[in-house]
Amino acid sequence: MTTDDPGPERARSFGAVAAAYDAGRPTFPAEALSWILGPGRLQVLDLGAGTGKLTAVAAALGHDVVAVDPSEEMLTVCRKVPGVDTMVGAAESIPLAHGSVDAVIVGQAFHWFDHSRALPEIARVLRPNGVLGLLWNHYDTVVPWVRRLHRAILGEDFLAGADQFDPMPILLQSDLFAQVQTGRFRHWHDLDRGGLRQLALSHSRVSVLTESRRESVLEQIDGIYDGTARPPEPLRMPYFTNCYRTWPSDLANYQRTLDAPVAPPL
Repeated sequence: MTTDDPGPERARSFGAVAAAYDAGRPTFPAEALSWILGPGRLQVLDLGAGTGKLTAVAAALGHDVVAVDPSEEMLTVCRKVPGVDTMVGAAESIPLAHGSVDAVIVGQAFHWFDHSRALPEIARVLRPNGVLGLLWNHYDTVVPWVRRLHRAILGEDFLAGADQFDPMPILLQSDLFAQVQTGRFRHWHDLDRGGLRQLALSHSRVSVLTESRRESVLEQIDGIYDGTARPPEPLRMPYFTNCYRTWPSDLANYQRTLDAPVAPPL
């Protein structure tokens, strides 16, 4: 899945398309989150939780989760995940106490943060042996029809490669966190015709278009579905999930004690 270019207008647009986001976007593979969090039951903060895609995975793994997002509309959908606390808040001002969580996880949202303010806040709320995990779903554009879909949604941004975001320079330049480890995991998301439309509408680049331009994009999406899907079988959208895990810099040796398996490198 693409990341969307940061910007206030696009950031605000997600609240208006919360239902589309929840219907069209994929979940995250459980093995990816297990790789980040390791064994045991943790107190986990899902930061920039949105509609709760990653929140639900963490809860299903048995963790205690609090979901924080700046959009009340997004959190309204997120509250369907049972047993999860939700709070309106931003990465730059996390509404939690110092040293209150074992892990901070961020799915498809870290690129929106003001990193100079968000990283100190993340370090503040983490306990001494805490872990920070970042995850991004990406379309597998090796598949020709997925590549066409990607281009239809992103337009010229697709050709420029503007959908890619690499957090490594930001993390490595910070003196708050230790060496970063990376992993990649494959998974699939089943969609029908309406679901593929919702996926397109969930992207900020599409949601902020004028009505006529948005309908033009959706016509392209319908054409891709009609030329690819074989109803009643669902259309299987292939994804890979890039993952990053790191620990507070004063506990650089802590990562060597983790029991979690090492994922294949990116």
